[in-house]
Amino acid sequence: MSTPRRLSQLLVTSHIGLILLFALLLLATGVGTIRAAVVGQARTEAERAVSEARTRLQEWRRELTVAADLLAEHPTLIFYLERGQVTKTRELVADFHSNSDVDYLRVEWDGRTLAVAGPEPPAVQTGLAFDENGTAWQVLRRGIASQPRASLVLAEQLGTRLMAPSGGELLDVRLQPPMSSPNPADDPWSSALYRVSESGEPATVENMGGAAAARIVSLRDSSGTTRALLSARVRMDWVQRRILEWLAAFGGSVLATFGFALVLATFIAKRIARPFAQLAGEAERLGGGDLLTPIPRPETFLAEPAALAASLEQMREQLAELTAAERRQRDELDAILDGVDEGIAGLGADDRIHYANRQFLQLTGRTRDQVLGHRLDEILFPINSTAATDGLPPAERYRAASAKWPLIVRRLGGGAHRVIVVREENAYEVARAMRDRILANLSHEFQTPLSAQMASIELLRDHLKQGSDRVALRLADAQFRGTIRLSQLVENLLESVRIESGEMRLRQQPVDLASVVEEAIELMQPLVDQRDQRVVADIQPGPSVTGDAQRLLSVVVNLLSNANKFAPDQTVIRVRTQWGAKWVTVWVEDEGPGLPPSLTAHDLFAPFRRAPHEEPSQRGTGLGLAIVHAIVAAHGGKVRVESSGQRGGVRIGIVLPHGETDAHSDRR
Repeated sequence: MSTPRRLSQLLVTSHIGLILLFALLLLATGVGTIRAAVVGQARTEAERAVSEARTRLQEWRRELTVAADLLAEHPTLIFYLERGQVTKTRELVADFHSNSDVDYLRVEWDGRTLAVAGPEPPAVQTGLAFDENGTAWQVLRRGIASQPRASLVLAEQLGTRLMAPSGGELLDVRLQPPMSSPNPADDPWSSALYRVSESGEPATVENMGGAAAARIVSLRDSSGTTRALLSARVRMDWVQRRILEWLAAFGGSVLATFGFALVLATFIAKRIARPFAQLAGEAERLGGGDLLTPIPRPETFLAEPAALAASLEQMREQLAELTAAERRQRDELDAILDGVDEGIAGLGADDRIHYANRQFLQLTGRTRDQVLGHRLDEILFPINSTAATDGLPPAERYRAASAKWPLIVRRLGGGAHRVIVVREENAYEVARAMRDRILANLSHEFQTPLSAQMASIELLRDHLKQGSDRVALRLADAQFRGTIRLSQLVENLLESVRIESGEMRLRQQPVDLASVVEEAIELMQPLVDQRDQRVVADIQPGPSVTGDAQRLLSVVVNLLSNANKFAPDQTVIRVRTQWGAKWVTVWVEDEGPGLPPSLTAHDLFAPFRRAPHEEPSQRGTGLGLAIVHAIVAAHGGKVRVESSGQRGGVRIGIVLPHGETDAHSDRR
């Protein structure tokens, strides 16, 4: 299981993660754009460098023109030339050459050289020229106005004049002679120079000649002939430096944004998480049992914490009211349970006692601390117990260490939580136990001879049916009917003992209810025939019912016996099954006098309860409907009693679940 995180930490982490993710996405998608933009800047830089270089070349030419004008107008030079003083002229030229930036100076008279100073430039009349080393020269020829026969020739080397004022280490500006053919032919840079030389049109190229971008222009004379090529190349280092500068700026902005976002996210996260943390603390306090302190409304701009606080406060008030009501009810229940004469104890799933009233402590002779938390078998010990393995059965006899009399224990409920009721065995209990034992013994003793007698009478009836002695046959039938009724009375007595002692256990098997009803009708047919009654059956087959077939047969037999007993002679007894989605009802309807007004539902299903002045001559024990009610309830069903309407009589139905049932295999 992962470690729980605080809400503020999650909010801050999510905000920072989103910012970093956005920065990475921006960087990943913008690298190509950045490089293209930087290369575009390199193109612009190359074009700017070429433009500045052309400006510097023009300035270079103007400087040479100014120097030529100064020398041509020099009065001393004019004076020497007028008088033909060659030596003085040569001294003046040498002095002017040493004190100026002019690399070459020559004075001519009628085409012959009078004075010369400096290295010889390329043989060209005027304009740009290149020597054998590829060095560029600017050559200027100027006449002297006052001496038409004299002229001046001045020349300067290019030198460092093309170097840019700044960024020269990343820019390469060159002036070179035009190319008559690419050399070598497969060199892209040489080819580009050749194309510009031939066409005279400027060109801007990229990633060529070891440069990220380059600009090539041609310099032409007045006749339109290309005299030189001027190129400016931006090195790859310039692009890399610009990209690094941009990345550094981007990183700085990301760091600044990150810091600002961290501060902002921390502030917002604290404001968002603070009310939830406060409510979590209040909920923890509420869960700890503090129901008296109100839940304060958190100071926040969010609607959810305020609504949650209101809900918690409402829940606290309801819990406080319920707790107070429960405490009052528990106090009342404790007072009631402490006031009863029987001991009551609550058991958990492991048979440990978690509640005991005052009478239970007195009966066991122990204190509350000696009882609570202990197992029941440590407090009570069975006397000839026939308890089942799953727990204490009802109405069992037990003893306690300090009790003078045996204790009668009954267990109520089931599952994980149970309740036992304990009382001392008194004279009434002894008499009732003796009665139950006597009834059980008598019932068992009567069942064997009655069964043998019924078998003998059935054989006798079969024998008499083959003869002509009708009187003997009627006597045998009467004897058989009496034996059936006596067997039913004995079975009811035995069943009542089982029910009252809690030892009635049900078999859980699929039962064909229609077959059970038909068997009961067949069994009761002799008694029905005796009173000239008729059974009209409408029995529909259906799903099986889970239960005890023998006891369900006893239920239907008892219902038919009641109808036979209370209905007049020559009447109809109707039996019908009614199937529903989850329940099946077996109706037994007679045409008797109906239920007496004085008989309540409690009296109807109570054992040994009869109305002698309203009961027919066939008086019974008053156990039939009590047994019916107990068996049907043990099967998870119920008994319905209705009036038959216009025909009079009583309509009794047993309602049972079919398919899956809630009845248990050890229902008692």
